[in-house]
Amino acid sequence: MNIHVISEADELWTPVADYVETCSWDACARMAAFMRANKFNDWERVFVAKENGIIMGFCALVQSNWFPEYNPLLKWLFVDEKYRGQRLSQKLIEAAAEYAKQLAYDKIFLTTWHKGLYEKYGFEKICEKEVRDGYFEAVYSLDII
Repeated sequence: MNIHVISEADELWTPVADYVETCSWDACARMAAFMRANKFNDWERVFVAKENGIIMGFCALVQSNWFPEYNPLLKWLFVDEKYRGQRLSQKLIEAAAEYAKQLAYDKIFLTTWHKGLYEKYGFEKICEKEVRDGYFEAVYSLDII
């Protein structure tokens, strides 16, 4: 299994957007729409776990537009149900963290409604924020220095 770090110029961009659009999690449709509209800036990336031509999972590292103090932001972490339990989430997070280090960041952030899921990867809850229209999520940070 390899982690591919892709941008919209990569030949994997469209096949990954196609895959993301079909995933079972409703947030995937938002990610696919962002990919298709090329709403990723020059340093934002998608991380794809892939083996033998099969996409197993993905996430993105993006700029937080709502909360600029929480940059960069890990978003849309998803592992296909068939491949869960193989530490793919951890590998995707590690790849995103390594990329963030290359950009001179010392932390990465994420927002989620899940409790007890990201702590096992070293994330610490720092607060709760309204992310959209009365919907609150916890903000987590991970030191990557």
